[in-house]
Amino acid sequence: MAASEPLAWEAGSGSGILGRLISWRPDLTRENGLPSPVYIANAGLGHNAGLRLGLPLSLLSGRPLRLSGLVDDQPRPRPGLGPGGLTAALAAARVSQGRFQGELGAGSMEFTSGRVQPGDYAFDLAGLMPSAAPLSLVLETLLLPLAAAQGPSGLILRGGSHVPGGPTSDELAQVLVPDWQALGLKLNYSEIAPGFFPAGGGEAEIHLQPAGRLEPLQAEGPFQPRQVGVEVLIAGLPLHLAEQTLRGALERLEVHGLSGRGNIRRARGGKGQALLVWAGDGRLRVGFTALGRRGERPEALAVEAVETLTGFLRSGAALPADTASRLLLALACAQGVSRLMVSHASRGLKAAVETIEAFWPGTVLLGRSRPNEALGLRVQGRDWGRAL
Repeated sequence: MAASEPLAWEAGSGSGILGRLISWRPDLTRENGLPSPVYIANAGLGHNAGLRLGLPLSLLSGRPLRLSGLVDDQPRPRPGLGPGGLTAALAAARVSQGRFQGELGAGSMEFTSGRVQPGDYAFDLAGLMPSAAPLSLVLETLLLPLAAAQGPSGLILRGGSHVPGGPTSDELAQVLVPDWQALGLKLNYSEIAPGFFPAGGGEAEIHLQPAGRLEPLQAEGPFQPRQVGVEVLIAGLPLHLAEQTLRGALERLEVHGLSGRGNIRRARGGKGQALLVWAGDGRLRVGFTALGRRGERPEALAVEAVETLTGFLRSGAALPADTASRLLLALACAQGVSRLMVSHASRGLKAAVETIEAFWPGTVLLGRSRPNEALGLRVQGRDWGRAL
């Protein structure tokens, strides 16, 4: 194979995640026999939203996907497909017997889906090279396609559980999984071991049951917290650091007239500290994370997370932009119309909207954005792509 020739991966004919390395050949009959491809430029915006949402939409719709402008954002954004994105693409090919063309560091990639097969799968985001890429990247890639399949599935994911670039394991367990469940997804999530930057090495287990109807969401009023929680994770560090972080967060909440319950979780594996401050309104949850940095005082974590929560509460929105962006694909697969008031039009939210619109035009309408004002979001549910 010539050095300049792109690589393609075909799942299902080899062992492990990589499958079998094959040389790429144009297949005009197959290309012409499929629905028209979807092209997404600047796919790396919003922590690779074009890849993170484009792959599951390709799996759900059967439309081939062409991405450019990919980014490896571990630890800082740099052009090219990173280990996490590559693993997500290979995972999509594995569960669907699909085809993937791309390589580490490449700015573009191509993916053609097969039919998603439920089952038990394991994916290691550091399997190609050392990496602390967030394991949530693979979870978000496979969640909706496996939920639409006709059978239960299990996932073992290895990678970064508490790293920049994606929701932490605690945010998944305490916020996003309950929110997905409220929409009708049937899953549970459990962390086996934490993984911090730069070592990674975290592990989580997810169980999925087939989902039928997904419910639309009406969340247009200001978020009214009925409960507030503080979760502190510490591994490989003195316990008193976690105690200072928890005390600082609870005291900071009291300054804003909020009371919360706290929990410290000591874990084996890795070295680091993470804080999640979450709130629930009886239906949905929101959460804000601060990751410990070397030399930083524990109280600084508390200030960062609590002030972000209270800033959101002052916005008058029903959901933070980041949470809305991660619920958006499930709402697009629901039956009926969802209406939300979100905190602001973040880069990640806009990238998520553009990706869904590339597959299912007319699905998402984002209201006019004004500085320091919440804005409306309308999602026309497509019933897993059947109502187009």
